[in-house]
Amino acid sequence: MADTGEPVRVTESDVERLAAQVGLAIAPESRAAVAQHLTALLAAVRLIDELTLPGATEPAPRFEP
Repeated sequence: MADTGEPVRVTESDVERLAAQVGLAIAPESRAAVAQHLTALLAAVRLIDELTLPGATEPAPRFEP
């Protein structure tokens, strides 16, 4: 994710367009809330994406039953 310095804003029309692309029906009265949540999620993703781990960091072991 490229850092533009500005937070990403998701609009209700973005929600409507994206929902149509994946065949998801979102009620018009819910689009503002969905846009708000997607904006918050994208901000969280940006924080994680910008995190630099030290070179000595190893992945956690994976346990399978």
